[in-house]
This record gives sequence, structure tokens and C-alpha cells, in this order.
Amino acid sequence: MRAVFVSCLLAALATSALAEPADTKSTASAFTYSASGTCLASPQGFNARLEPVYTGVAWTMTFASNGSVDDHGAASEVGQFVDTASFGVGPRMHAPAAHAYNSTFSASVSESQDNGAMFRAGAASGTFTAGPTAGKSFGISSFELKRLARRDGADVYGGASPIVQTFSLGDGTKFERVCVLTVTVFPAR
Repeated sequence: MRAVFVSCLLAALATSALAEPADTKSTASAFTYSASGTCLASPQGFNARLEPVYTGVAWTMTFASNGSVDDHGAASEVGQFVDTASFGVGPRMHAPAAHAYNSTFSASVSESQDNGAMFRAGAASGTFTAGPTAGKSFGISSFELKRLARRDGADVYGGASPIVQTFSLGDGTKFERVCVLTVTVFPAR
């Protein structure tokens, strides 16, 4: 009788364990990354062909950064970029400059059968640490990139087409930028 009772108890526990859905929380794993790219910036935005609406105020931004993402998806980044002077028709309205910055945002790497592996970065906020805008805050809109390759345990992410982002300064100045960027994700060690 005792063996039957224990068997029934074990069967009941196993049945209830199987009936409960598996834990669907996705636990993020920590990683580091490096990013680089070039953006074309324009205060008036871009047309459907990704050309600046008014080319007299367009300029390029070339950047490089390094960052880390913790187990909760919180990213912190240190980077630098160089602006060219504005180019095109009309008066030049943007001076060349070099900047350094710190920023924070949320980031994740996920895999799905439909889209493959994706790197997603949420909206970033940061502060310039050097250059003509040192001490000023900024914000950048979110983006996502698809995995292009895997090399030596690191994943390389990029876009099949440029990404359009909004860049805003703490003083209310905003502009759009069209970027071609690469992010290399290194696994946690």
C-alpha cells in the first residue's frame, strides 16, 4: 500500500510539473562589443533615396566605440567620432570637430528561425566627454542589425541597408543620420 501511495504521489508531482509551462523568461548573458561606422547627417532629414533634403548642411560622422552589456541587458559604451564640415550646395553651416562620449542603453542578442540572429540596441542617452560639446547630453534612437558572420567565436552584425536614426542634443537640436555600421559581439569569458 505504501509503495502504491508513493507511486501515486510521484506520478501526481510529475504530472503537475509537466502541465506547468516551462519558464519563459529569457536570461540575458553578458558580452562585450566593438562598433564602428560612418553616418551621413542632415538637420532637414532625407528623401526616399536617402539623400539629404538640403545638401548644404549635410556632413559625415565617422565613429568607433567599445562597450559592455551586463546580464540584465544594460549597456555602457565609450566612443569617439569625427564630424566633417558640411558639404554640398549653399553655405557651409557645420564645422568639423572631434568628440568623445559615454552612453548607456539597453541591448540584446536574440535568435529566431525567421530572422536569424539579431543585435538590438534601444534608445541611447549619453554625455560628450571631450570636444566642442563636452559636458552636453545627447540621445540617439534605437536600431537593430542582423548577424552577417561568425569569426573566431565572435559574431559580426551589420545591415543589408543603412539605418536611419534621430540624434538629439540636450539643447533641443535634432537631426537625422543615415548610418552604415558594424558591431562585433564577443562572448563573455
